[in-house]
Amino acid sequence: MKSIETCGNVVDSIDVKISYRIIELFSGGLYSSPNKAFEELVCNSYDAFADEVAVYVPPDLNVDGAYIWVCDNGESMDQQGLKDLWNIGQSLKRNNEFVDKKRLQIGRFGIGKLATYILAHKLTYICKKNGKFLATTMDYGDITANVEKLQLDEREITEEEVQMVLAPYLSSSNTNLLPFDLFGDNAVETWTFSLLTELKPKVHDIKEGRLRWVLSTALPLNPGFSLHYNGNLIESSKIKRPIRKTWIIGEDDQTAEELDFASIRQENGDFFVDFDNLTGVNGKIELYEDSLVDRSKSNELGRSHGIFLIVRGRLVNIDDPLLGMPAFSHGPFNRSRIEIHADGLDDNLTSTRESIKESLPLDQLKAYLKKKFNNEVKKYHFEEQNRLSKEQSISYRLSQTSLTLSKRPLYTFAEKFYDGAIVNPILIEKPPLDKKEVLLEELKRDVSGEESIIKNIEWSILGSGDPIGKLDLTNGNLKINLLHPYIANYSDSYKDTLPVQFVAITEVLTEAHLYELGVDESIANTIMRRRDNTLRRLSLSDREGAPAVAQMLREAQVDSTGLEDAVHRAFLSLGFESTKIGGPGKPDGKADAVLGYINETMHNNYSLTYDAKSTSKEKITAGTARISSIKRHQTDYNADYSVVIAIDYEGRNDPNSAISKESKQQKVTIMTVQDLSRLLLLSVPKQIGLLKIRDLFETCHTPAEVTEWIDSVESEEITIGPIGDILEAIYDLQLNDTEPPEFAAVRLKVNSINGNSLSKKELQSLIESLKVLVPGFIDIEGERVGIQGTPSRIQRVINHAIGSVPSDLQKMYLSAFSSKVEN
Repeated sequence: MKSIETCGNVVDSIDVKISYRIIELFSGGLYSSPNKAFEELVCNSYDAFADEVAVYVPPDLNVDGAYIWVCDNGESMDQQGLKDLWNIGQSLKRNNEFVDKKRLQIGRFGIGKLATYILAHKLTYICKKNGKFLATTMDYGDITANVEKLQLDEREITEEEVQMVLAPYLSSSNTNLLPFDLFGDNAVETWTFSLLTELKPKVHDIKEGRLRWVLSTALPLNPGFSLHYNGNLIESSKIKRPIRKTWIIGEDDQTAEELDFASIRQENGDFFVDFDNLTGVNGKIELYEDSLVDRSKSNELGRSHGIFLIVRGRLVNIDDPLLGMPAFSHGPFNRSRIEIHADGLDDNLTSTRESIKESLPLDQLKAYLKKKFNNEVKKYHFEEQNRLSKEQSISYRLSQTSLTLSKRPLYTFAEKFYDGAIVNPILIEKPPLDKKEVLLEELKRDVSGEESIIKNIEWSILGSGDPIGKLDLTNGNLKINLLHPYIANYSDSYKDTLPVQFVAITEVLTEAHLYELGVDESIANTIMRRRDNTLRRLSLSDREGAPAVAQMLREAQVDSTGLEDAVHRAFLSLGFESTKIGGPGKPDGKADAVLGYINETMHNNYSLTYDAKSTSKEKITAGTARISSIKRHQTDYNADYSVVIAIDYEGRNDPNSAISKESKQQKVTIMTVQDLSRLLLLSVPKQIGLLKIRDLFETCHTPAEVTEWIDSVESEEITIGPIGDILEAIYDLQLNDTEPPEFAAVRLKVNSINGNSLSKKELQSLIESLKVLVPGFIDIEGERVGIQGTPSRIQRVINHAIGSVPSDLQKMYLSAFSSKVEN
């Protein structure tokens, strides 16, 4: 059985005049891209007036015997056509004026077929024309340094032979690879099958995604030319993104009118720009809402932005979005797709049709495009950006609201404050007393004018326990608290910060509205604090119980990221409001102890900055701890204390060691991971609340002092109250009382049941300990307390939590909680 390269009878020969030097220059040098080389095969089909073209590239080019083919239903070639095909350096496509009118020819130089040299050792053409089947094969291996002329066999084949030799290349794949029939009653009259075999290593550089992009973007896909890739129709690449504005080249073209070498015209409804040395330029510029540049790997497939220069229907600058010009302003340029049709540049094409030779026509086109982009596209983009930025600004949005919503309440607040009706607001700062007349006059002017009273947003680090925002009426500046749990934990979830700003503004205006409605200040403060507490509790609702976090600490000692997260969760579990920070020159986080107010002006709150120091070594040095930097963090973030946590420290038990001396000098608390884990586990049965933990930071700085403090707490005897009665009392009050349970009411109920004399402080400490053990089931809000579930269910959860406590501490937990719950 003859192969596809030898089948049929030799009827003539084809003389190919070529040298090894020429083929190396034109294929290996000029056609370095395998995708570009592949494209040349499809261009031949286009120039042959094909309306259907099929391309096949195997899914795995590494298998033995892999092949590539292109098949089209164009005019094909007879014996003379095959000879003309291999007439290197000469093309007859442009010699017939009728041919160009039928379809603009792309080929010009007659060297395109040499591009296949980098893909395969052999290229075979099988043609059907005038009822005959012809074939010829080029073996590039026959071209050596000493050969300047080859003779290819021109063979005639019977239809039966063609079917037989093509079957392996068609039947091994999906039969739908061809959109037309080669044989049988419905066979097309003419077709060409181009086959690449004995593939070269360069073929492995073909990437399907990139090749599909080249075929869909660089070739003239139109209703009269359909291209199928492995059985699927290739469609012109389209961008499915909103367009902000479109400029039609030559239509109301201010740039062309200003250039002394350009003029505009309209012909049959189409617009054109004519330059002194280049006529008939048309196209459009589309400016998109968002960038068309994809920074991900998918962008390797091809570009969607920049200049697309098309000559006679074919893209000539596939990988050069700027036509060799210096970079344009990247913001608007990355949003622009500039499609330019300039068939007049055909005479200036390079031999590979991948670029345009430097010339006066190209210079005039580039000068026009640069001026058009800068004077119209770029100008429009930045004007639109400024307009949108203004419209999206808080001050602009607020200025569009009614004065009853955002202006008059704030003016009324100022009036009432200066009248003495407001003493201690929460979200609106107290205005200076000495600026009463000036401030009221300014606010009154803002109320009646177009300006908003809230003029600026500033992201700030506020004090511990501060609300989500603070408004300064003297300058209209609203500070948003970066360390508020709602901001710190969820700001990254938003594409932009406007929703967060809306929440802060709403809180400020709500306080102003309450005072405008005549609500008493104590009630207004209660409402705003409860709203703020709700935001905090929702943001921190994923606290874990102490045993689970203690285990997490132990497992993360040598993992920097894991240890930072574990320390953050440890402070959350202890009852702090912990916020991750991180970054160069910043602490790993800040923890706030929100303990509430003693009176209207004083509170028990305190805060600390913390840093977790992981290491693969057993101990870290004072230099690694960088205690002086830690102390700066405390100052920078307005914290009361600063803490360092690490696996262990050199000289931990030596009062004269560097770590001991520096920690005492700087008043920084140095703690081991083990001691933080012990503090967590002891905080539950020993009822170590936030007030007691404050004593640790106040009095202990060296690692030895911290260990001694925790040892002392562990040895203390704690009076455990009737936990079962407490849970039952809270549950009963929740079901039957008209008011939410408070500590005082729970205490009275518990003491009346069993005759105990449980103090309010003891009750509160015990409930706070339960919250550390099972945080999802206990709610504490100031004086109020609540439970989520029945007492029996909470008992089961407590017993389960105790089961995860280290064995040496389980007896302590059982003594403190489990047995008492059952009472």
